[in-house]
Amino acid sequence: MPAPTRTVLIVDDDPQILTLVEKMLRPRNVHVLVAPKPSEALLICERQPVHLLISDVAMPEMDGNKLAERVLKLQPEVQVLLISGRFKEAPALARSSRVRFLKKPFFPSDLLKNLRELLPES
Repeated sequence: MPAPTRTVLIVDDDPQILTLVEKMLRPRNVHVLVAPKPSEALLICERQPVHLLISDVAMPEMDGNKLAERVLKLQPEVQVLLISGRFKEAPALARSSRVRFLKKPFFPSDLLKNLRELLPES
């Protein structure tokens, strides 16, 4: 298998979700990074290119909407997949062609479908 050429950053304050999503993505030929806090995610995005940001919406430090806005300013080409258990939190950003929303709980196939569509060749 060739070396991964694209990077996926997963951000969630729930360590179980981080681990679950990371395990689903590892075999998909992408470089997977994880951040338990939005501030850590922003540091990563300041230092290296990220092709897909997967972020929870409801987090104590900063919500996923704000994080996505800031990451898109740093890296305008990034794709974003926001996830949340509360549908009413579906962000206005999800109307952008670069941002999608996935409701928790989700099936692994739902996550992988979004990955394939947002990062073709994954």
